[in-house]
Amino acid sequence: MSFRYLGNKTRLTDWIVGEIANVLPSGSTIADPMCGTASVSLALARAGYSVSAADALTFPVVHAKTRLLAKQPPEFRELGSYDMALNWMNSAKPIEGYFFNEFGEAGRPANGRGPRLYFSAENAAHIDGVRHNIRELNASGAINELEHSVLLHHLMLATNRVANISGTYGYFLRKLSKTALRPISFEPIQFEKTLGNHTVLQGSIEENASLLKADAVYLDPPYTKRQYAGNYHILETLAKEDEPVAVGDGGLRPWKEQASNFCYRRNAAMAFRQTLEQLNVPHVFISYSQDGQVEEEQLLSILRDYGKVTLHEQPYTRFRSNDRVKNGTVLERIYHIETF
Repeated sequence: MSFRYLGNKTRLTDWIVGEIANVLPSGSTIADPMCGTASVSLALARAGYSVSAADALTFPVVHAKTRLLAKQPPEFRELGSYDMALNWMNSAKPIEGYFFNEFGEAGRPANGRGPRLYFSAENAAHIDGVRHNIRELNASGAINELEHSVLLHHLMLATNRVANISGTYGYFLRKLSKTALRPISFEPIQFEKTLGNHTVLQGSIEENASLLKADAVYLDPPYTKRQYAGNYHILETLAKEDEPVAVGDGGLRPWKEQASNFCYRRNAAMAFRQTLEQLNVPHVFISYSQDGQVEEEQLLSILRDYGKVTLHEQPYTRFRSNDRVKNGTVLERIYHIETF
């Protein structure tokens, strides 16, 4: 996965799965209802667990469907094969559409400001062309739901590789970087035939917590004040296949209805309590950073109201999306709660 993503656990998955495996045997069921890019979901699936993944945002759900449910390359009968589907995306006719105008270097944003330099003009037009083609193919019934997700997954991966950003999509760089000047390309991915029976749903943890039926729940809540819905608005627009009003200099889509209480210092502790109150599973594992909105002692006090707590820690390099984020390492923590 080529993601510069807040809280991405790709480099921590061996440790996380190892701690879970010390408690639950392979073959158990685990829910990952805040799945992000589904890196932990996939690692759990590789380890033999049956995984139920979910997220409040659309783009993580698309990633999870592709990574968990597509256990082999889809047939893409209408396009000839998976490889031909990639060629079809690579050769898409450029269109000067929504992405070209709102997010490209030669664009004309609807709010009258100057061009937003998220993408080169060529890449923005190619993105528009691919989006148009996927929508038409899906509307015609020529692809099934999983094939649709795979195409969108590829579109987001390819877009992310040429995005002119420092880490998130909260804003763009002042000049097009060498990375952003490269032509967008659609490259094959590895599909993994994991053993478990997996499911993927969309919905917030508030909506899903009481519905989760599993041997354990793995929670990976946001720990900074930066909202995912705002910082990854480009990916959400690609996944939703819509054309929302691009607001302000950064061109953000309307996102406040998708804001997470875990990102607000005044609400984060309450969000933990509300989530744990609704869960009805024997084991809860929570990933949380030393830099989180809730301090360690306060979080431990909350968690101990719901069961026996064991804490595991590992140093990890901080995610840096701009020069204002300090260098160095931070302690990543896994809290294991054996519920009452």
